[in-house]
Amino acid sequence: MRRRGCLLFLCLLTGCALVAPPLPPPTKSSREVGGVHHTVKRGENLWRIGRAYGVGVEQIAVLNGIDNPDRIEVGVRLFIPGARSVRLVRKNVSSSPPKQRPRWAAPPRRKAPTSSVRKTSRKPKSAARTHRVNNKRTPYRRAYGKRPRFSWPLRGRLIRRFKGSGSRKADGILIAARERDQVRAAAPGRVIYSDFGPGNLGRLIILRHHGGEYHSIYAHVARNLVRKGQNVSRGTPIALAGRTPRFRTARLHFEIRHRTRPRNPLSYLP
Repeated sequence: MRRRGCLLFLCLLTGCALVAPPLPPPTKSSREVGGVHHTVKRGENLWRIGRAYGVGVEQIAVLNGIDNPDRIEVGVRLFIPGARSVRLVRKNVSSSPPKQRPRWAAPPRRKAPTSSVRKTSRKPKSAARTHRVNNKRTPYRRAYGKRPRFSWPLRGRLIRRFKGSGSRKADGILIAARERDQVRAAAPGRVIYSDFGPGNLGRLIILRHHGGEYHSIYAHVARNLVRKGQNVSRGTPIALAGRTPRFRTARLHFEIRHRTRPRNPLSYLP
């Protein structure tokens, strides 16, 4: 103890800077199980699967990029967050969606044929641009409003860009970071997931924005600073960057999803 005190005194005397040690890469323990993979069988849908595992359907949809929870192809492997074992999905259990359709599960807008556009070109623009919500035709802007304003989760060099298709598909961008850099919320929202993610994404966080119409995902982080159910503002620190088992240097995987579908984050960032 006396020796440590002498060393500390010498460091302060010579002007040495005390640097915090780097964060160790996260490792999964028996108490930190991110989830399991469930293979979809005939007669199953996302509502039945979520009910069988006791997991929110929104979490499953966002993590797996499912835009239509009513229809899932047989044989698809879904990552079920928080589950510890594969469960049997009963087909005789009610699987009807909620009466009020969540925004992430709203059907995408379809472009009208050219012929119909010409015939209805004299109608007001507000009447032509409508969207079906709860089986009612409602102006799209009134139903969902403007999209949220996103900001960069951290400042760093862009390592990888978004690629929506192809052999090297990338659902988000990869940003270089430094050890212990603070990862900040890109927009105000609510934490719906904070744990290990599917595949080799490591620790990740999912924020819900705009009532569920948009989501942002932050992966490859070394430490989560927020928990599920917590509300955050834009710029709130939600994680710490650090080394992960997959990479030797710190970096952040960042996604923006519109109704569970990955979109190019660079189209939303300033």
